[in-house]
Amino acid sequence: MKRGIVILLLSMTLLSCKSNKDHESNSQINAQKPNASQLISELDLDGDGLLSKSEANGPIAQDFTTIDSNKDGFITIKELTTAEKQQPQRGPHDNHSVTDLSKEIKTSIKVLPVQTDYFINENIINGIEEKMVVLNGIETLCYVFTTNSQATEHEMGPWCPRNITDGDENSGIWFDNGSVYDVSGHFIATLDEFYNDDKWLLYREDGNVKYTNSKDGCLAAAKPDVEEAYQNYCVECLPEYFKDQQTTFVIPVTPVYLNTTQSFGRGGIGVAFNGVNYDPPAPTDAILAAHTIAPLDDHGGHVNPHGGYHYHAATGSTKEITQEDVHSAIIGYAIDGFGIYSLLDKNNHLPIDLDQCGGHVDEVRGYHYHAGEPGGNQIIKCLHGLPGYTEVQE
Repeated sequence: MKRGIVILLLSMTLLSCKSNKDHESNSQINAQKPNASQLISELDLDGDGLLSKSEANGPIAQDFTTIDSNKDGFITIKELTTAEKQQPQRGPHDNHSVTDLSKEIKTSIKVLPVQTDYFINENIINGIEEKMVVLNGIETLCYVFTTNSQATEHEMGPWCPRNITDGDENSGIWFDNGSVYDVSGHFIATLDEFYNDDKWLLYREDGNVKYTNSKDGCLAAAKPDVEEAYQNYCVECLPEYFKDQQTTFVIPVTPVYLNTTQSFGRGGIGVAFNGVNYDPPAPTDAILAAHTIAPLDDHGGHVNPHGGYHYHAATGSTKEITQEDVHSAIIGYAIDGFGIYSLLDKNNHLPIDLDQCGGHVDEVRGYHYHAGEPGGNQIIKCLHGLPGYTEVQE
């Protein structure tokens, strides 16, 4: 395993947020109902960015066949958006997923505001704005900013080796059962032994690895119903395929601590200081079911059609802010505005007294999260703050 690689897979919530009409009458945030992206994020239980019939409910379930225009058994953001435009205008309706959390606020917990100067300015499109947004029944001052989710501190990739003779330097990493593995040529060649399944065969007779070498191949393989032609492939989607995508983050200026913990949904669940979004755990069950593998690069990131380049792991490759004491460095912010700090402090000691979400309070930083154990498939286990949200514009 490459030295220094620590897999910390994130899972967090995306609870639907609507805007304050008095403050944002002309803003994209000012919708009385969730948009297609938010609806799919709320209902998408397996995290693949698509809705299956079993995940849909309410009117979406009733009209599933009609909305699913290409009849592939899944609803995309584009299909849902198109269907909404074709529907007659209706009056306001209740959003079942928006819970009023105003009675859950606990003000006795120390919190620190988000520090916008930690971000790399050139990676933010048109700067960072302050806007009033209603988040789950609570009028909240939020930072709103947009990025292209493209890393600048490091090269993105590599992911898939080209031949089974390739070493670690030409490959990314994979994780299984709490451990991290280099996706070397040897690893690719022995997947049948690794998973005890003789159906694995990601290489040809000449030793060349079968990998997705085009955008069409990426789109065919990076979905839950992997096209048959791309089963038994190493999935590699390049950042330039989706370079025009933009991700908008809505994060409370000052986080709001809640008595109740919030479970995870889908969508971007935080952001590194380079503007790349942290994502929940990769849907490994769906990936492996098609005998495909979708490696991360050494920096913990890879690309999919629904979010561009994003991180599933924190490996120490991105900007971090060291602390004046021995405490571990802050590496980014969760979508609720609380800081995410690396796991080990300067003395390589683990944090203590973490709550069920992976957070705790100290006198300097107030409430904050610590990344989980390497390979644990979660950086934090839940949220203790009022969540903002992300939106991807394709």
